[in-house]
Amino acid sequence: MAQASTKKIVFWIITVLFPFLLLALVEIGLRVGGYNKEAQPLFVEAPNDSNFLISNSSFISRYFPSFIPQIAPNAFRKEKRPNTFRVFVFGGSSTQGFPYNFYYSFSEQLEQKLVLETDGLNIEVVNLGMTAVNSYVIRDLSKRILPYEPDAVVIYAGHNEYYGSFGVGTTQFGLVNNIGLKRLVIKLKNLRLYQLLENAMKPDNPDAGDNRTLMAKVVSESNIELDSPLFDKGIQQFEKNIGDVLELYERNDIPVYIGTVASNLKDQAPFTDQEDAASAFREAESLFAQADTMSAVNKYKEAKELDGIRFRAPDKINEVIRSVAEEHKAKLVDIEALLRAQSSSGIEDESLFIDHLHPDYKGHRLMATLFFEHLLEVEKLKRAYRPNSFDLPDAISTFEETYSNTAISRLLVGYPFQKGLTQDQELAEFQKIYQGYLQASYIDSIAAHAARNQRLVPEALTEVINKAQSRNDTLAVITHYYELLKWQLNSVNLIEKGIDIAVKSRIDDNYTVYMVNQVLNDGLQDPRYMDVLSAVYIMNQDLDKARYWLEKSEGRGSNAPMLFYNFARYHILTGDTLRASEYYSKYVQASQAN
Repeated sequence: MAQASTKKIVFWIITVLFPFLLLALVEIGLRVGGYNKEAQPLFVEAPNDSNFLISNSSFISRYFPSFIPQIAPNAFRKEKRPNTFRVFVFGGSSTQGFPYNFYYSFSEQLEQKLVLETDGLNIEVVNLGMTAVNSYVIRDLSKRILPYEPDAVVIYAGHNEYYGSFGVGTTQFGLVNNIGLKRLVIKLKNLRLYQLLENAMKPDNPDAGDNRTLMAKVVSESNIELDSPLFDKGIQQFEKNIGDVLELYERNDIPVYIGTVASNLKDQAPFTDQEDAASAFREAESLFAQADTMSAVNKYKEAKELDGIRFRAPDKINEVIRSVAEEHKAKLVDIEALLRAQSSSGIEDESLFIDHLHPDYKGHRLMATLFFEHLLEVEKLKRAYRPNSFDLPDAISTFEETYSNTAISRLLVGYPFQKGLTQDQELAEFQKIYQGYLQASYIDSIAAHAARNQRLVPEALTEVINKAQSRNDTLAVITHYYELLKWQLNSVNLIEKGIDIAVKSRIDDNYTVYMVNQVLNDGLQDPRYMDVLSAVYIMNQDLDKARYWLEKSEGRGSNAPMLFYNFARYHILTGDTLRASEYYSKYVQASQAN
């Protein structure tokens, strides 16, 4: 009798477990067979240098049902070297750099500043910012970067909790607003079987014939009232997810620098049609006109808070950022206060924002500088810090300005900036703007065409450079070479040409310094490049930086005439005529030998 009972128990156990065993076997079969293999790693080898890794767009697609956002192709070494300072940056489209190309984002400018103002460190800033990303994706990514040994993490996020992927008011995935369920779905996306089913159920071309902007496509709830249940769910998910992220890094002794989020208050009227929001905005404008800036700030903030179309983060997001930062010993970086103080009106406005919340180039530059100043608290950076006489570029190139303006123009003629227009009317409005760029200059024309038709930017930049050279427009050649090098990791031919043009023209030594520093930081430790840098620093009387690169070049066994000549000039400037004479003699001998 007992034996029969045992058999019955075993039978039911097998019956219950059989479906799970079958699913496990299918999962194993898919993995062994290599199904969707290319979409599994977060990072893959850089296409032109297997020693470096870049973000994998195929992996990123798991977070988005119908599009793959751009992600910065900035590379970092597969094997982390001992003298490396590696930073990972998380956030949404503002972090990614929209509408600019990645090298004008605050993340890339932070890397440039770290490269310029430290000696002896290999700087790597990896930008994982993406359009429509919110705290669910950041939480998932945060665990995945631990094997890559970050020295610090930077976070600028909070605007996408309502309409970003997995947001509470979005059409993305169409899930109920349950934090546990959404986290489970993200975990399931690691299974090949789940990926197979998800891919099988995707329509072939979900956006066929739909020319609306992404902002128009993702909105499911277009009026999320302040302190409503849906509003509160957005705050709750952000608090729980970002809290988990900071707790993870706190446990692993990785410093986190988290920024408060900012948006355009003064020059962005509420998107909603609700009268209370519009009334508060009109009152704010009146107070500003009366020079009552403090009262105007509060009213502009009230108008934003009452705006039920929640593309701009409510104030409670910043309250959460401040509280979780304190709880988990993260460093608070007050970006909101910075951009308010630096805006021309004393209120966040269009002098630093290109639309409702994306910072313009100047805004990104300010953000990069503030994050840099906070990162200098890290001992490794503090020891290596050496001020530089050169700073970040003051302006973007002609190509980049038109490229970004074309992208933002399409956004501003659509929902929610313009309402009641058909898709055809939106496209007609955009076409007028586009035609204006086509008829401006050769650079504007190339840039606008590249932005509208999604042409590869390196191809477009190459065309700009070739046409600029044919017109003897040397400044245009140099400024756009600087950008082209950002796309071409360790392309020796391109590097040589870019540096040669910059050195011979000497139109702007800034670009020479930026290019050569970046090349050396990327790993091409050629003494010739060090000699170029030392010469530029000598010409600009930055003798500390000059000596550093002279000694680096000499330490690598260089006996180039240029090295000895630079050393002779350096010693003359420091007053050591005896040493100057010794190095000049070496210069003469080396020149004759060559």
